[in-house]
Amino acid sequence: MAPTYNIADLPWNTEGPAEPAPNKEQRGLFDTVSIASSCSSSHSATRFRGKGILLLGLGICLSVILLLLGLSIKIFVANEYIRQGIEIITTASLGSTLAIIWTLAVFLLLTLPLVIRLDGYRLAWAWLEASVDNGHNRPTPFQLGVIMNILHGANFLALFGGLRYLYGSTTRPSYKPPILRRAMFILALGLGLVYSFSILVIALSISSTAMSFSQLIEYRGTWPQLSRQINSSMCAATGGGLAQGINLCGLETSGDNPFSASLPEALATLTNNSASNAVASGDDGTAIIVPASIPKDVAYSGTSFGVISACQSITDQCIGSGPSYGPPDYLALSCPSSVSFNAGFNTSTSSYPFGILDNSGNEYETPYLVDSNPFRFGAVAVSAAYRAPTDTFAGNTGFFVHGTAGAFNVLTCSVTVRSVGYTYFNGTFVVDPSITAAASDLDITRRIAAMTSAAYLSIRVPAAIDGSGIADGDYTSAFARELSRELIAFSAALYAPGPTQKLQTVLPVLGSRLSLVLLVLILIWIVAYCGFVLFLTVSAVLASSASPYTLLARSRLAEPLTAVHTAYGRAEPHRTWEQSNQRLFSVETGLDRLSVGPTTSNAGGLAFGISRAVIASSSV
Repeated sequence: MAPTYNIADLPWNTEGPAEPAPNKEQRGLFDTVSIASSCSSSHSATRFRGKGILLLGLGICLSVILLLLGLSIKIFVANEYIRQGIEIITTASLGSTLAIIWTLAVFLLLTLPLVIRLDGYRLAWAWLEASVDNGHNRPTPFQLGVIMNILHGANFLALFGGLRYLYGSTTRPSYKPPILRRAMFILALGLGLVYSFSILVIALSISSTAMSFSQLIEYRGTWPQLSRQINSSMCAATGGGLAQGINLCGLETSGDNPFSASLPEALATLTNNSASNAVASGDDGTAIIVPASIPKDVAYSGTSFGVISACQSITDQCIGSGPSYGPPDYLALSCPSSVSFNAGFNTSTSSYPFGILDNSGNEYETPYLVDSNPFRFGAVAVSAAYRAPTDTFAGNTGFFVHGTAGAFNVLTCSVTVRSVGYTYFNGTFVVDPSITAAASDLDITRRIAAMTSAAYLSIRVPAAIDGSGIADGDYTSAFARELSRELIAFSAALYAPGPTQKLQTVLPVLGSRLSLVLLVLILIWIVAYCGFVLFLTVSAVLASSASPYTLLARSRLAEPLTAVHTAYGRAEPHRTWEQSNQRLFSVETGLDRLSVGPTTSNAGGLAFGISRAVIASSSV
């Protein structure tokens, strides 16, 4: 009978003749008699480990999905969002949004080693199969070390070490087992997914910006009256008025001081000092009468009245061709009949016309008799703010410089009194064209026209816009806006608060601008990572279920402690079937202490390595 050996009895680091190798009886891998008694427990452990593998893989995927779901809910459900081209603008704060995305990136980095170790089950099963039929998946000791480094390290050092062995070594065996290449591929794929995901997150963090905007919510409380309507009680009280069939609502009366009731509110509104009314400019240029005080942080829709004007300069048509343009103290003007404006200087009043025109092109002496809406307005603006050589135009302003009086600009305008529907938001008044039209009640136009008799528009309007048009050549637009503003302001006493159509509270929000492309790529990477985890999980479950020895073989691949036990631990056969790495080792004593340094080898010569401590017999 061939001699048998107990590994624990073999000499440690003693020099002597080489011992004959023990004769081992060849038998099938799964026919070993010594483990028959442990088969039932191995199957039980296999079933338990299969459930554990499933819980691990599914737990990782579920955690990733929950984080992704939380991110989606924060951006698209819990907050408002809009898509603008390749960007998403959301009310979700940038800090918390990026925090969730970075949590995803860190979670992937932390779970990658666990995921890579799942591949150890499939590698172990392939190793077991090759061990039965002497197949190609049996690694050499060095190759086993490379695989262990990959499964246990799961980092770039392990990857580079494996690549160096596969493609940079000329002294190693030319044959590399498929399990080594598979381990390298799985590690490279996992590292590529996780670190490229981190790069995407960095790119998203760099490209994303915080945005300040407003969010509209339901207004809570009593709605203020922010619309403006005709003061019906005031109109009913004044009744008759100055002319038969015309009700000016008391804006102008027949007394010695006809504007005493209306002028104070008009002037206060014009100078923004009224407690009730103010004039705002709509987005289309309409001058609108609005509340003097609008509650903070609200948006609303309301109705009111307004004036819009469109003007043109016709100075070049009215000055003639020279060489004489009149005496130095005024400019001689004579407009063609086609413009229908008698703009000549009135020597009896020493003034130019500046008011509402009748059908003959003359200024109305009684403006409230205007009979149309829109109506025509003619003006000769005189200003000292424009310089040019005498008897020449000052650029494109429309002003003609003459004599000692200054510069002259002849303008005609079409003025429309409007019933206005508008929306107020963030300091802007947006006119709603669907409910805005010329006022159908001609009396409203006449009330506004009546106030021109007391407004001194010929002085106020040019003075308010002196110098306009010098830079941009657009004096006529400035004149039209100011004329509209003053016409509606002087009728301010006519209006009373009216019901608000719609009212909302405006909340300032610091949201985010996110790249849609990067968000889609992040989603794709998450799906790919979950698919990667599920593939390795299913492979691990199948491998662990294929043999009761897969778990043991996997521990030899992925656990460095098993290699330490094999090399230096006491070999007790019953402990080699333990699933716990700690239970592989017996109770250790002083005899088990290891030393490192130069030592003699059984083959002769001096070597550097790890050896058991040599204890003198007297001290044992």
